[in-house]
Amino acid sequence: MQNYVTFIFVFMLISGFAFVGLVSNVAMALPLDFLDRTYVFGPITGITEDENDNTDWVLAGIWRSSLSNSTETSSSNASAGTFNAAIDMMRPDGTARHTHTVTDFVLLNSSSPSGTNSTHFNGTSTVSLANGPALDIPTSIKLSNDNIVNIWMDPESVDRHFGESSTIFGIVASPEFDQSIKNSVSMNNKTQNSSLAY
Repeated sequence: MQNYVTFIFVFMLISGFAFVGLVSNVAMALPLDFLDRTYVFGPITGITEDENDNTDWVLAGIWRSSLSNSTETSSSNASAGTFNAAIDMMRPDGTARHTHTVTDFVLLNSSSPSGTNSTHFNGTSTVSLANGPALDIPTSIKLSNDNIVNIWMDPESVDRHFGESSTIFGIVASPEFDQSIKNSVSMNNKTQNSSLAY
């Protein structure tokens, strides 16, 4: 058990540094609305285990959402908020790497249970799987303390591909992290503009 906890801690630490490196290297490739205050975003991390409690898959990726600004329920209204994610999966030895996307989230209802300091957004989404996109997958997004995101997809609807519970964790990027990205984009723009002046 101690090795498991150590593995999770080390993995989250490394994936956090990798995420920072990735964002700083591709800051110029970010769409302008990515840094818009209407969105929150951050890294994804997790593992799935086999029936013997051995790590089966390692998960990492990124998510972006405007759900935290949503107060209305909608069947197809884009103003009700968006949620998108890209999830990389690979074996613990680094093999069989592949990516899944979670897109087209449709908010059906939301709630903020008293005393929990969390908001639950329930709806459906499209999840890319090996055989193509799986539509209308029951999906729940839980935002806790404005810091942690739990992404749940109905296990049966996704062939238990993300494990028995199909819960994936995300971290909300801090304002300092958001500012560091903006500073990086600004610095890259100044560098490009000064090189164009020659």
